[in-house]
Amino acid sequence: MMSYFINIDGLVELEQQERWEEARELLYKIWESDKLNSGKLIRLLSECWQVLSLWDCCIKNESLSFQVFQDTLIECTKFGLKNFNDDSRFLCVTGYMISILPYLFVVQGTEALYTEWEQKGVDMLSRAYELDPNDKVAEILNLGRTSEFFEYNKALESITPELTTLFPWETYVDVYFKDILSIRYTN
Repeated sequence: MMSYFINIDGLVELEQQERWEEARELLYKIWESDKLNSGKLIRLLSECWQVLSLWDCCIKNESLSFQVFQDTLIECTKFGLKNFNDDSRFLCVTGYMISILPYLFVVQGTEALYTEWEQKGVDMLSRAYELDPNDKVAEILNLGRTSEFFEYNKALESITPELTTLFPWETYVDVYFKDILSIRYTN
């Protein structure tokens, strides 16, 4: 089993120092040099999503442009949908991000597409699990969209020992996924 996100030297340090634009630029250059590497695309896309999702509450954003991060997120998503539509990891990560925060993926002025994007994210998650039914992350994220709490909690128990292998880095997105894949539901 390999880590869910690729490691990028210096990324953790940039995040810890809240140098978000430098992190985005670094990841963009890395992806641009090898555009057909889905791992590099996912890392860039997830960084932009993480910054945007924390924009109003948890990060220093005074010198940042929301539009630049959103434009990069949308560019990466469109590229990924065109080139990685059979890549279960791309579909899982991106589908999850779209399904919970679809407004980040909608270009200003096209807000009517919000529900379509939300459904697209759900469909991407389902497709990821169809492509790789052994992917426990995709399984859990799919189960989390249903009310099958027993199955969801059982799947969480099976992934718990593997979380540090799947998400070994201390980047914001690695920590985020370790956290959400540790939440148990009670009914």
